[in-house]
Order: sequence, then C-alpha cells, then structure tokens
Amino acid sequence: MTLLGVILLGVVLLLSVVYLFLRIRHSYWPKRGFPCMPNPSLLYGQMRGNGRTKHAAYVTQEIYNYAKDRGERFVGYSFFFMPLVMVCDIELVKTILVKDFTVFHDRGIYSNARTDPLSGNLFALEGHEWRELRQKLTPTFTSGRMKQMFGTMLKVAEELRKHLLKNVDQEIEMKDVLGRFTTDVIGTCVFGIECNTFDNPDSEFLKYSKRVFEHRLLPLVKMTFAMMFRNAATKLGVKVTDDDLEKFFLNLVHETVEYRERNDVQRNDFLNLLLQIKNKGSLEEQEGDRSVPHASGMTMNELAAQVFIFFVAGFETSSTVMNFCLYELAKNADIQERLREEINHAIEINGGELTYEVVMGQEYLGQVVNETLRKYPPLETTLRVTAQDYTIPGTDHVIPGKVGVQVPVFAIHRDPELYPDPECFDPGRFSSEECKNRPPYTFLPFGEGPRMCIGMRFGMMQIKVGLVTLLRSFRFFPTEQTPERIVFDPKSFILSPIGGNYLRVEQV
Repeated sequence: MTLLGVILLGVVLLLSVVYLFLRIRHSYWPKRGFPCMPNPSLLYGQMRGNGRTKHAAYVTQEIYNYAKDRGERFVGYSFFFMPLVMVCDIELVKTILVKDFTVFHDRGIYSNARTDPLSGNLFALEGHEWRELRQKLTPTFTSGRMKQMFGTMLKVAEELRKHLLKNVDQEIEMKDVLGRFTTDVIGTCVFGIECNTFDNPDSEFLKYSKRVFEHRLLPLVKMTFAMMFRNAATKLGVKVTDDDLEKFFLNLVHETVEYRERNDVQRNDFLNLLLQIKNKGSLEEQEGDRSVPHASGMTMNELAAQVFIFFVAGFETSSTVMNFCLYELAKNADIQERLREEINHAIEINGGELTYEVVMGQEYLGQVVNETLRKYPPLETTLRVTAQDYTIPGTDHVIPGKVGVQVPVFAIHRDPELYPDPECFDPGRFSSEECKNRPPYTFLPFGEGPRMCIGMRFGMMQIKVGLVTLLRSFRFFPTEQTPERIVFDPKSFILSPIGGNYLRVEQV
C-alpha cells in the first residue's frame, strides 16, 4: 500500500471513530429513557447556531418551550456533545438549588489552581474548598461594608455625570459609557486603583476587562474538554485563562498588595478586606458581623483569584443591566418620568442628601431594576453538577453522577405562565403584592440557595447608584439606531445587544 493510501485509510478510520463517538454521546439520554430533544446535530447537538448565528439564551428557550409544550418537568439534550438535563419545573428548581443542595453543590466549572491560578476562585471551586472560602468571604459583603464603599462609588458616578454633560443633545452609545463606569467602580472598590477610563479610553484595565468576555472558539473548546474529561485535563495541565490576561491580573494584584503592606496603606475596598483574610485568617470584627476565625488565611495567588472573579462578576454584568434598563426607560417615557420623580422625592424628604439608605431603599427603583433583571438576566442559565447518581423525585429517572443539570433562568423569566406578556416591560410585576402571588424560585438573576451570588449587594448598589446619578440629571430618548426589539449578540457569553445601545441624551 502506498504512503498516500495509508494516510487516507488513517483519516477514514479517525473520522469513523469520531463519528461513532459522537453518535454514542448523542444517544446518552434516549438509552436512559429520558424525555429528550430529537435530531441532535452531529457536531453541535441541540446547540445549533450557538456562538455563530444565535445567542445561547434563544437556544435554551427553545428547548425549555419544547419540554413545557409536552408537559415535561425536565428534558435531556446535548450541549455540543456533552449531555445535560434542563429543569423546567419550578418545584424541581427549588429541589436542586436548595433542598438537595448536598447533591448539587458544584457548578461543574473546570478549576486547576496549580497551573491556572485565576481559575481557583469562589465561582469555580468545589466541595470543601468552596465551603471554606465562601465562609471566609461572606463577611466582606455585609450591608455595613457596602455602606463603607458607597462614598467611593458616588465619586465615580460623578465622573460619569460629567462625561455625559459633555455629550448632551447628542446620540451616545451607552454600552461603552456604562462599561467605563463599572470598570472605574471595580478598579477603585476592588483594587483601590483610579482607572479614569472616561479620560483614558485606551486604559489597559479596560482592555483586559473586555477580553474576559470575548467569545472565542479556543477557550470554549478547552473549557468544554476540561468539563467533560476533568481528570485528563488536570493531568495535562489545561489552562482556560489566557497567559497575557493571567499575567496582567497577577502582576496588578501582587504589586498593589506589596505596596500596601510595605506602606501600611488602609482603604475601604475589597482588597483591604482580602488582605485581612490573607494575613489573619478572618476579617476584623465589625458591628453586626458573625465572622468566624480560620486557622489559615489565603496565599497571594488565592487572593488574586478572588479579586479577579469579583472584577469579572461586577464589571460587564452590572453595566449590561444598566444598559438594558436605560433602553427600556427610553422606550417607556412614562416609566422613566415616574422613576425620576420618585427618586427626586426620596432625596428631597431626606434633606436633599443622597445616602446609601435612600438609594437602596427606593421602592420603585427596585421594581424597575428587578424587571430589567427579569427580562435581561446577565447570565441566561445556572449550572449544577450531580455529586452522585440522583433519582429525580417522583420518577424512576436517574441522573448519573458528574452530569450537568441546567436551570434556564432566561427561559423561566420569559415564561408567559409565570410572567404574562413577558416581552412587556412592567415594573409593577415586582410590587410586594405581585411578588407574594407569584411562586418562589421564578426570579433567579443571582441564582438561589447556598451558592447564590455572594456579590449581589455590591452589584445592586453599583447599578442603582449609576441609574440614580443618570436619571437625576438626564432624560433618555430612542434614536433611529435604537432597535424596536433587542437582539442578543451570539459572540457574548452574557446577554448583550448587537450593535450597542444608541440613545439621545438631554439634560434635565
């Protein structure tokens, strides 16, 4: 046989093996008798178009609707060639996130702190490591500590106001502007660094901030491989963080920490709190705290990983929520005017002073933000992984251990049985009366249960401070470039509008 013949035979054999492997993977749920989506694509499973022509939120909504239309409480499908179970029943959502948390305590996100230091963060860690770190970090997000950072956040918001004053009566792309605001907030509240991205749009900090959320094929392939073949990925030392991104954040944290420790610098920011944990094992007691001392603190790389995830969680997600909120307020002038009036009234009866209590206690503002989070949850899905074989309550169906279970947040938030006319932006859905009448676990922008977002208070404060600052000084109107309906960018992991968000800004 010629060399060419050998090569061709080898290629045919390899393709045959790959084909058989993929067919076997796609038969995972039918073999187990699960209700499942039919006709998976050989390469993409049910995720056709994901990352290329349509956002994953639309794909998971289609799967959710398929199951609901057939009266199924759950459905098996192929995420590319990885088997997942999607939960479509609210009681089952509660069971997985809370009642049976001991089985579903991990997210299934690949983490290998030895070769990929920034992956050793609270979001990705599992089991005992996660529990211990969560216990250490929980006291950093009390309302008292948020209040300490409020003044710092207001200063950044004032820079946002000044920037928009230079652009009144013009069409502005708000996504970029709000991204700079949250970058500056995170820079100063987490790192203690003045980023000044309004004056310096080419800031390295801003550049690497955006890099984190780029939807690129290689990182996605590496993460999928690592999640499916974790032991092999660990042995091979697979890294999901780009080298230059890792170098930038590690150097930034190391240099900042060394400077603070050498000069005994104290600031009201997250880094200062993490340094206390690093050096003492716990935070200094604050009135109302119930922090528990720990035998060990954190290494420098562990500290850097937590700073990194605080940054990732607070930058793009908060700016996106504000962006979608301003879009809806521009399209609904009556809601915008009512919100502005209620904000001004709350400040007026507080003696004209804008305080933490005024911002966080304004009822209608809370309803508007919650309705934005319902319609546009930053993360469209919540993932958990079974720690062992799990029999779905009320059935004979067993989800094998180490298999992913998905709670489709976006699809639940757009379910007309739970939220009538879900495309309509209606803050009244979140009045106290409406919330009482709606089943629990139907509003999940921050997750639920012991593993819900630890930084929820910080994120909400950042969003509300930004919106209050903007609405007190400006009115927002749609332009010819403002779409009638938002279409999500398939290249973005989080919900983000294609082409940005152009609005006309007018000074009040």
